[in-house]
Formats: sequence, structure tokens, C-alpha cells
Amino acid sequence: MDEFKSLEVKEEEEEEEVGDGWLQVVRGKKKKRPNGQDGGSGSGSGAVMVAKDKAAAAEPWTTKAKVSFHDPSIPRPQDVYAIRVNNYNVPFDHVWLERSEDGSPIHPLEKLPVEQFIDRNVPESEPVKPADLEDTPFTLVEDKDGLADLAKKLKSVDLEHNQYRSFQGLTCLMQISTRTEDFIVDTLKLRIYIGLYLKEHFKDPTKRKVMHGADRDIMWLQRDFHIYVCNLFDTGQASRVLQMERNSLEHLLRHLCGVTANKEYAREDTHYLLYMYDLMKLRLQKESTSENDLLLEVQKRSNEICLQLYEKELLTDTSYLHIYGLQEHDLDAKQLAVVYALHQWRDYTAREVDESTGYILPNKALIEIAKKMPTDTAELKKVVKSKYPFVDESLDQIVDLIWSATESSYVFESRAEQLKKERLEQLGDRVQTLSSPEMKNSLTFSGPARPLDKEISSNNIHQQAQATFQELKRPMALGAAVGNSTSGAQRDFFGGFSNKQAEKIEKEQHSLLLAIRRGISRTLEDVNLSHLPHELFSIGNAGLIKAFYYHLTQHMGPSC
Repeated sequence: MDEFKSLEVKEEEEEEEVGDGWLQVVRGKKKKRPNGQDGGSGSGSGAVMVAKDKAAAAEPWTTKAKVSFHDPSIPRPQDVYAIRVNNYNVPFDHVWLERSEDGSPIHPLEKLPVEQFIDRNVPESEPVKPADLEDTPFTLVEDKDGLADLAKKLKSVDLEHNQYRSFQGLTCLMQISTRTEDFIVDTLKLRIYIGLYLKEHFKDPTKRKVMHGADRDIMWLQRDFHIYVCNLFDTGQASRVLQMERNSLEHLLRHLCGVTANKEYAREDTHYLLYMYDLMKLRLQKESTSENDLLLEVQKRSNEICLQLYEKELLTDTSYLHIYGLQEHDLDAKQLAVVYALHQWRDYTAREVDESTGYILPNKALIEIAKKMPTDTAELKKVVKSKYPFVDESLDQIVDLIWSATESSYVFESRAEQLKKERLEQLGDRVQTLSSPEMKNSLTFSGPARPLDKEISSNNIHQQAQATFQELKRPMALGAAVGNSTSGAQRDFFGGFSNKQAEKIEKEQHSLLLAIRRGISRTLEDVNLSHLPHELFSIGNAGLIKAFYYHLTQHMGPSC
């Protein structure tokens, strides 16, 4: 399943003049076209969009457009390009792969030794930074002839993805760069031809492919084009092996190339990637030892990414238990039965019409309906507020589903009890960890407490808040260490607020404690935080939750 996650993936003459044989693939950012093709969700981006440069400036759809997810006037790519996909609840078939004796698909990379892909040659001169985007030839590929031409030069590729308006998602854009040229491929228009023209080049073990954060790109290439990659160098993995400060493509562009990423330029994701590879390979060689071969480590990690095989999300009798946020709610058997019924309806509908489950009915709305169990269409309308077209079209059916689910809810009684037990156990583990002496000793803050200066600008407050919560804002377990006190004394977390604010916070502690004891993970919903400076909320709820837990354990003891 993709909660995405995330995720993120990302030469020069004719094929007979290739030289060192380059292919470069990375993952891009969200782009949109004013003609209505949505850029998709956080797992990638959407529509076919060229970068804004001299060669493409004349194109009317290079400008940034704001679109509404639920705007019915926006046509889906499937409808515009007559794209049909197999959403049936059966495993994905890797039809172009060889099979083992037991019928399992065999990735072509499995037959090749990892050492074959390691290039230890040291260049005679320093790596050369590519010309600026404005000075680099650019081609938009929209037909088979252009694709055939590109296949002869194929060196560098980047994928962009739309997941919001399709069940499995669609690859909408392919960005390609050699060391001297940039290309954009309309993969929606050319969808049925991409694999035919490019699969052999991706599979060719003699041609290096450079990607950044290629995990999802590898899956999209397999799913949409039956393309399988051999000889990959993932700069994201190289960044991790080199223990760089951050691993994002944006950071590497700035740190290695001196370029500030501009999300309006689709080409930028691939344009500098080969140069980044040159620099990182040199550093990997320099920092390697006889006991620690960093180039080999990056290649092993890159191979592991390539060897992943795409699996379609399948509906099972327990799939509903994996709904994000489900365990945060104390649902009885009837409510859980409604969750199951709605989840089944949503999955069937999404597969049938090729929409994402989030577009049909988001998780939060699904759980809200299950909690309130409306008995007629009027009540159901109040819950969903007519935000979801497919729900509006199926109000009577959904009400019937709710009624039927509650009538047979006895089969969910044991499951509801099990979920409640698991939730309380997880909560107990959290509280035990937070109240331990070791954790209390680790939760210390540096610097003296002082009141907030009303004269400080909101920007400065934001910077101070960011510094204070540098560790708290990270997505780690509650109660992670946030630093050591230089004075040796522990600081009251809320000591910087006025007495009136502190009194309010003291009252809210008890509300939070009650919420914890009830087993509610999403405690912030039960606590009024309106008296806190709004700048703190930019840090994220996770940091605030940790801060409250810290304050409780410090002032109310392990008994909480």
C-alpha cells in the first residue's frame, strides 16, 4: 500500500556512438497543465509539462496552474487518451519476464553479478558541470517518430506520476537528459509505445542508469510499461552511504551543483544528475577503504531497488484493518462492521471506475461515517457534506450497507475487542517509556526560560520555535531526546509563557491525561490549544504531542 509515502525516483550521440553508455532516471515534482490534467498527489506529479525555457516558452501550458481535486470540469488522463488498465482483484502479471520452475518471475538482473556494474575508472580531468538550461537543446516528444529517435540517444530519464484520479496510478511524464540534451516525453499519449521502444535500453546491463530515489520509479516503469532496469546508480542511496546532511534531490542540487531547485523547471531533475553522479562517484572512491567499499555498497543498494517487483494492491477480508488512522478510534463491533462494509464498497467502486480510493471516499470520512452510523440519506449528507461525487450518487446504497452491517455486527465483536486491547497495550508502552527515569533525564532543555517578547516579529518567533523543536519535529517515537541542559537543571517546557497562559496549560494537562487513559492516540483533538502561539503549529502536531507528554511526565510523575 502506498501512504507514501513517498516516496521519490529520480548520452550524447546516436546509439552506435554512445561511449560510456548512459541512461539517467530520477523522480520529479508535481506539475500541472491548465488544460485540466491534474498533477496528482504527493507520491509524484501529474500531467505532461515541459520546463519553462527558451525552447518551450511559447507553449501555453508551461505556466503553473491551480486546480481543484474535485473540479468535475477537469478531464482524467484515462478519458483523454483512452487508457484502460486491469484493476481486477488479481495479482499483477509480469508478462515479459522469464519464469522459474515454480512459476515465479525472474528479474533479468538476478543473473548478473553486482561487481559487473562498478566503474572504478578515475577520470583524467575534473567533472564538467552541464550548460545552463537556457543554453541546452530541448525536445518535446509526442509521437512515435520522436520516441524512436530518442531511443537511439537514451541516457537520462525522470518519471512523474498521477495517483489521485486512478486506482493504481499513471505515469504521466518522462524527463530525459543526456550530457548535452534534454527531453520531455508525453507518456500518457505514447503509453502503449514506451515499453516497445525503451525496454531494451533500460534492461541493457552495459548502460549506466542514474536515478534519484528510484524506489517508486522502478515500480511505475514495471506497472505501466513492463520495463525492468539493470545497472542502476541511485544518487539517493549514494547520499546515504556518504552520510550527507540530507538526501533530497533539492539538497544535492544546491550542495553539489550550486543550483537552487525551481519546481517550475521539469528538466532540472535530470539536467544535472549525471554531473552529480560524477562528483559522488569520485567521493565514494576517495572515502572507500579495503574493508569498506562504498562504491560496492551503493551498487548493492541500487540493485536491491531494481530487483523489487510491482505488486497490485489486492482486497482481502482483513484489508480494512490497514486503513490509516483506524486504530486511533475506539470503535465497537457495529462501527467496525460499518468500516468493513464501506471499505469493501469503496474498493469495488474505485476498481470499477478507475479512481483512487481517496477520491471515492477518504479514510477520515469513511471512519466518521462508521462512528456516526447514519440511518437515512439526510443524516449521511450531513456527515459527508456533499464533498464526494460517488458518495452522492450512492447515498441510498450506502445507507443500506450501514444497516446490513449493523445487523451482522456480531461477527466483528472479537475483532473489536482485539483492536481495543492492542490500542491499550500500545498506549501503555508509550506511557511506560515516557515515565521511565532514563527518558525523564533525557528530556532536558538548554538555555534559561524567558517570556515571549511581543515586539519580536512572527518570522523571528518561527525561527526560535524551529530551533527549540529541532528534534521534536522529527517523526520519531514520542519522548525522543531533545538535548542536554547546559545549566544542569531541567527547564519547564512552558516556562516561557505568561502566568495566565501557564494556568490555562495546567488545566489542559488534565484533559490530556484523561484522553490518554481513554486510549485516544490523537490527543490534540481533546485539548484546546488556542492559547498557544500559532507559530508553534508550523512545527507539526507530533512535536506538540511530545512536548505535552514531556510536561506531564515531569510534573505528574510516572503514575500518568
